[in-house]
This record gives sequence, structure tokens and C-alpha cells, in this order.
Amino acid sequence: MDGKAGKDLKRLLRKLLKPLWTVLRDVLPSRLHVRLDHLRFHGRLPDLKHPRTFSEKIVFRKLYDFDLRMPALIDKIAAKEQMAARFGAGFVIPTLAAFDSEADLDFATLPYPCVVKANHGSDMNVFLHERPANENRLRQRLRGFLRRSHHASSEEWAYSKVQPRLLVEPLIEGGNHGLVDYKLHTFGGRVFAIQVDIDRYTDHRRCFFDPNWKKMPFELLYPRSQEQIPPPPNLEGMLQYAEQIGEGFSYVRVDLYEVEGTVKFGEATFYPGAGLEAFDPPEFDELFGRQWQLL
Repeated sequence: MDGKAGKDLKRLLRKLLKPLWTVLRDVLPSRLHVRLDHLRFHGRLPDLKHPRTFSEKIVFRKLYDFDLRMPALIDKIAAKEQMAARFGAGFVIPTLAAFDSEADLDFATLPYPCVVKANHGSDMNVFLHERPANENRLRQRLRGFLRRSHHASSEEWAYSKVQPRLLVEPLIEGGNHGLVDYKLHTFGGRVFAIQVDIDRYTDHRRCFFDPNWKKMPFELLYPRSQEQIPPPPNLEGMLQYAEQIGEGFSYVRVDLYEVEGTVKFGEATFYPGAGLEAFDPPEFDELFGRQWQLL
């Protein structure tokens, strides 16, 4: 079976077995849960005595790293407050409102267009150009966001310390490829690679560049774009911000945007992809792992 067929088969099996796994994982000890998750997505058990790859070191962090600085940096509301205090209000996209419950949200008063998102995880966003026609259905969706737990699903400890809330931000439109994410992988306060995600909601592609904007020859979950992606005009500023935020952490991914010529903070991530995204070719999992000196 060739590589593509093998990957397709793995994806199909994971999809078919997902309901069973969702029930099973909740009764497993944390160590067994993350080891089996790693096996499901990487085809082998992680070496936790001598973690070598980037993915193994994320597993190690999930089980053994309880740095009390992490929860406030992954809470989207608290992180923006922290970044604004440190770098100025212009460094963050403003929080227009925050709610403890979907029931507290009054759609009549929202400043459209806007985005409503959960503060305690990723891919929990609703983009609103106008007041929704079916508010009850949207409230149900937002309730689902608030009930979602990255700690339960993938043992990401820091999320267990964040109170789930909803926040509202102005909707910022991007260019031809939407709003481009620049995700700076920072090890020991130094940027090693810049991940660029484009066309996220239409034809998601992902590329990696080194700090000199030389494209790196691998894929991670999504296909590489074959077109030329120019560096952001404020690349040097992004590198400086990321390295200041990453200082003192063995690893953190700092997500930034460029909006109307200024750098904006997106979020900080300590467990990208929960460590379940497979590098292709896998040698780059080891290359990234070599940059990460566990503290």
C-alpha cells in the first residue's frame, strides 16, 4: 500500500472509531490516553524516558509540565490583557465584550461585523456579518464551545485552569487569502520556524519558512502552497515580538497577524495540534525536536 493510500486508510479508521475512542479516553489514565493517541496518529508509541521528536516533547509537556504561567497565556481574554499591558493596546485586537455564558449574549447589541469566539481553545469561532437569523441555533453552537475541553480530549493541562468564556472581537477581513496567520515557533526565546496558514476556510494550505524566509521542505497536516508567499512587511518586528514573548519558555508558538501595517497578537500555544499532527517527511519532527531543550 503506497503512502497516500496508507494515510487515507488511517484517516478512515480514525473517523470510524472516533465515537468509541471518545468514550474510552475519558476512563483511561492520562499517561495511557496520550500514549495511545500518539500511536493512533504517528503509528508508534512515544518515548517518554528520552523524548526526541517535537511530537514526543509535546506529549512530555502534557504529562509533566505544569508551568503556572501557561494558563494566562492560552486564555484569549487574559492573554490580550497581558500583551496590551506589556506592549501597548495597539498590539492586540480589542475585546469588545466578554460573556460567561451564551445566554448572556445579546445579539441585538453586537457591533457587526464581528467574531464571537471561545477563550479556551482553538477553532471555536463564529463570524457574523449581521444579526443571525436563528439565534437559538447559534446559542446551541456556542454552548457546545463552552463545554468543549482540550484537557479531556487530549490532556492539555493548562486548559483545565482556564474558565471557559466567550469574547467578541471586530471582524478583520484579509486579502485574497483571507486573514493570514503567522505562527512563530519559538524555542528558548529564539524563532526557529514561521508557519503560514492561508485560505483557512476554503482551501487550507500551510507552509513553513525559516527566519530568513526560506521555505522549508515539509508538510504538516495540510498541503504546502505551490505559489510564492511573500514575507510580511513587518517580519523583523514579528520576530522581535515572538522572541520577547517566548523568552523563558523552552517552547511556545506565538501567533501574529499583520493588520493595516501593524503587528497584532493572536494567541500563544504550548501544545500545537495536541502533538498529533504528523510531519511529512517525519525527519522534520526530529529536527524540530532537537531545537526543544526540555527544562
